[in-house]
Amino acid sequence: MDENTTIDQATIEDATGFEERADQLSVSELRGETVVEDIFDQIRRELITRGLVLLEGPRGCGKTHMMRYVELVCEDEINKPFAVYVSFNRYLRLEPLLGIRTDALNLFQSWALALLVRATHEKVRQLAPAADLDPERLLNVTSEQLDLLIARLERGQQPNQEEELTAESLRVEVVISYLRLAAAACGRRRTVLLLDDAALTLSRDLLIEFFDLVRVLKTHDISPKASVYPGTTEYGPRFHADHEGRRVAAWLPVDDPRYLNVMRNIAAVRFHDVGDVPAEVNTVLMYAAFGVPRAYLTLLRAWQLRKGGNPQAVLNEVVREHRDARLAEYRSLAAKLPTLATLVRTGEKLFDEAVASLVKQNRELADQNEKQLLLGVPSADLSPMAQRMMNLLNEAGLVRQESPVSHGENRVYMRFMPHLGALIAARAFESGKGGGSRRIVEALSRPSTKHPVRRSLKNLIGDLVGDLHLDEPPCQNCTAQRLSPNQKFCHVCGHKLLDESTFERCMRLPIDEVPGLSDFKLARLREQEITTIGALVALSDPGTAIRRARGMGPQRAAQVIDTVHQYVDEFLS
Repeated sequence: MDENTTIDQATIEDATGFEERADQLSVSELRGETVVEDIFDQIRRELITRGLVLLEGPRGCGKTHMMRYVELVCEDEINKPFAVYVSFNRYLRLEPLLGIRTDALNLFQSWALALLVRATHEKVRQLAPAADLDPERLLNVTSEQLDLLIARLERGQQPNQEEELTAESLRVEVVISYLRLAAAACGRRRTVLLLDDAALTLSRDLLIEFFDLVRVLKTHDISPKASVYPGTTEYGPRFHADHEGRRVAAWLPVDDPRYLNVMRNIAAVRFHDVGDVPAEVNTVLMYAAFGVPRAYLTLLRAWQLRKGGNPQAVLNEVVREHRDARLAEYRSLAAKLPTLATLVRTGEKLFDEAVASLVKQNRELADQNEKQLLLGVPSADLSPMAQRMMNLLNEAGLVRQESPVSHGENRVYMRFMPHLGALIAARAFESGKGGGSRRIVEALSRPSTKHPVRRSLKNLIGDLVGDLHLDEPPCQNCTAQRLSPNQKFCHVCGHKLLDESTFERCMRLPIDEVPGLSDFKLARLREQEITTIGALVALSDPGTAIRRARGMGPQRAAQVIDTVHQYVDEFLS
């Protein structure tokens, strides 16, 4: 393969059969390919012990993997608690209800409880098949009714009369009783709820309601464990994170003494060809992953697919592509939620300036046997809107917020570490000619300087510091930007202005926006008048509708449905 060819995630998986995403791993892969030492053993213990835990880290750092693994550990050992794993990654599909139902938050709670009951019932059938814990007998709802309610709400549609009754039956106290009966039926004395994808950061209303529910579910024998993004602190007025439970970091800092060993252990069980990667190249890839195991595995696989080229050129290209992919993922926040467009755009400028500042500093330190990975910004500069901008960078994994440091009275600096992959891609640790990967490893092995590079926010983003704001959504008809928050009709086309949800925005996208659908499949979908993502998602039986098209059998129909739903889940995550 030509070394200048861009390799994306889909190419990596198609070419190798390798899967980095923990939610797609099989049970046997989870059992055989999980590192259970050091930081991961600490996380495992926190997820099993009593009490509420907020497992913090960006995407890909191992939150889902550890939760699914802990569920298996608890299955195998009778002295462990009854563990129920549930993912809430489809929460934004319910967002349209906020604009059309006064009881939308109640429906959201019913959806979350329905997912919990369904997962609990499935777990009891697995561990204690003789137990009579049918939801119909104990909650007055059947498994089929739960499935119908969940499916309807996840299409962003209002429930019918029967589904309304199902939703009303799902009360918190009844579900808590059901959880206790389930634990007892499986011979367990207490329960842990592994609540994955709980960082509902793109909908503050749903985020607050969710953690209200988490707070109520926490009892002496029921311990919720929720995975969240770092920087997500708006849990609502009734949920106080540090009082209700404890925060556990799943994101290992690159300057932690254990970092390289932990990454090596991950590669040893998940990437069996790691021995083919030159040691110094492998070390650079570990650093470029910035503490995210999924990123490290992706980098290893991308390097392996190109290893026939010049090693340093391949390394440079792979790291640059990884940096660009992380930035593209960060920019997608503005597409998902246009109100964040200014904060995302300005945040990227801040990130670029931070990287440039550290590149300059590290080149100056090249002869002093030191390195610099931290940027310090005066805490007084961080207004609520500026802090929100920093939180978005933190949640996306582009920067890691460290503990603040004081340099005297009224001189407190918030410290941030930009993504190490971006610093490596910008050649912050290379000086002179030759020995690229060796020089990078040597530079990153040096001790850090005592103080961070100090920059004011204005120095980083200029006059934009006074223009940080949330944007008004554009006109849905002609995309013209609104002139004022109170504007009722578009000044360009006259169309009535509505506050469109992220889910509705996704549903309006043309079906050919979905990557991975061939021209043949797209043509067959158009024959069935499936021209938008929403047209397919709204179908109660999409498989039958697609199979009516010429040449679309069960296998192709299933591929189309899976591809579209995977894209929707990624867009709304």
